[in-house]
Amino acid sequence: MAKSLPAIPGNTFPQLPLTVPHAAFEPALSLLSRLAARGGASSMQRFCGDIAFPIDPLFRGEGIAIEQLAQLAGCDVAALERVSVRHLGKGHFRLRDEFASLQSFQRLRVRVCPECVRAESPSAAESWRVPRRLQWKFSSIRSCPEHGCMLVSLPPEKFSKDARDFSAQLRKHYVWVVDQPMIPAGHSPFEQYLTDRILRGRGDRWIDRLELNVVSRACEVLGLRIAKGPDASLAGHREADWRSFGALGYDVLRSGPVALSDCLAAMAREAGVDGRFFGRLFGPWTTWLKSRSLGDEFEPLRDVVRCHIFDHFSVRRGVLVLGVPSEGKAALNAQKPFPLNGFAKRNAEDLVHRGLAQCQADGSIVLLGFVTQRMLEAYEREKKFFPARKGSGASVGGGVQGADGTEVEGEAHLSISSVAHALRVTAKTVGYLVENGLLHGTDVSELYRRGATVVTADSLMQFRAIFISLGELADVAQRPQGALSMRLRNADVALLAMPHDLSRIYWREDVCAYMATEQQYSAPMRTFSLADMPRCSFLNPELLDMVLSGRG
Repeated sequence: MAKSLPAIPGNTFPQLPLTVPHAAFEPALSLLSRLAARGGASSMQRFCGDIAFPIDPLFRGEGIAIEQLAQLAGCDVAALERVSVRHLGKGHFRLRDEFASLQSFQRLRVRVCPECVRAESPSAAESWRVPRRLQWKFSSIRSCPEHGCMLVSLPPEKFSKDARDFSAQLRKHYVWVVDQPMIPAGHSPFEQYLTDRILRGRGDRWIDRLELNVVSRACEVLGLRIAKGPDASLAGHREADWRSFGALGYDVLRSGPVALSDCLAAMAREAGVDGRFFGRLFGPWTTWLKSRSLGDEFEPLRDVVRCHIFDHFSVRRGVLVLGVPSEGKAALNAQKPFPLNGFAKRNAEDLVHRGLAQCQADGSIVLLGFVTQRMLEAYEREKKFFPARKGSGASVGGGVQGADGTEVEGEAHLSISSVAHALRVTAKTVGYLVENGLLHGTDVSELYRRGATVVTADSLMQFRAIFISLGELADVAQRPQGALSMRLRNADVALLAMPHDLSRIYWREDVCAYMATEQQYSAPMRTFSLADMPRCSFLNPELLDMVLSGRG
């Protein structure tokens, strides 16, 4: 039904019938913009001012404003309300029962299909003939299914209110739009799914129960990780690339949470990736899920990923995994097994004793899931550095031994707790070092409680001359241990070969070599000498006396 502009004093527009039919996919703002252009107004704001139509409530998507617009245009209220977006405040929006966020929309950039404009608008003066498709507003829909081409973004506007005036934008940039070449791009299943969901509503599958903004971005980021690997960045990709990423991610997520878990497990089996640490393995996927900008609507997706991590990765108790602390359950990290050969094969039994391998029921020895080739190289280096203890696998017993292997009378002893405090490691780690001959230990029942193990001060000084713990390094650098650990791991600095639940210890010369080439550390890292500071402070007689007496 056609209507005429109301007769309002001062109205300069001709009394023309408003023959602007509402399209099934056209939101309220597009219809109002076309009404303004059809009436000859220079802008939607000017048109609303002249007919005394409240435009701000319509910007917010309020029901009363949509009903008034439907009466003005002579269209069905329910149909117009069905495809209109309501602003909930603080960057949140609602489309019927769908929830969306600012990232879901193109706010300052208007997307159009050049072929649709050529077909529906013969000139700039008749730009009102082209209704804006609701799906064009969504960031993850980048192609037109009718013409099989990429959408183009109009030049940006300084003010968002100008970008809302679709017909005025189209009239302003009409020549530029029709001159754009057609870039072929088939409508992907992912874009088709989003289009159907936007226009028709959600279904009953697991992916349908996720909010619209969760699905749209999750498919793209998961596809990015699948296509580009764990080192990919979340920025710097073309629109065509994001289309392909979205299609890859949708192929996984549409099959449900089991398919997502299987996909994450397959990432750990990829050649050349480090499958021990989920943050590094999943790369941009984990980075995105940890973002503080994601709201509670992302929790169902996070929960699936979090359960997979708890089931497949060993995470220390209390460590937050996507906002939930770990219970510290051990799990074998999924990664490709590699056979024992060479030096590792000849020392297979010692690897079992060291907690790096286990003996199977058939008698074969296999490495545990967290052991990498780099760790085996560190193990071989350690054994060659300590040839006297090669394959010993036992703590030093009987008398206390000096540096040359002879018994030393009156040798200073340190308790396990004192050594742990000096090395900035756990007592469990010290026990492991003693048990495997890296520290000299002895049972001195006359000085300590029965069965207590002590460590000689000389062996501790020798150990600190060769190794440095992550805790010591953090004290020197005045940096958190987590940040330092990530830097050293990314630089491939070798760890002392030990089980994953013990403190991290590095070869001192490797750390010093890395620090010599690292130019981005803060002043405390450059002013201290890592080779001398911890060792010299421990050699101080007063400090040694304090440790021995329990005052340090």
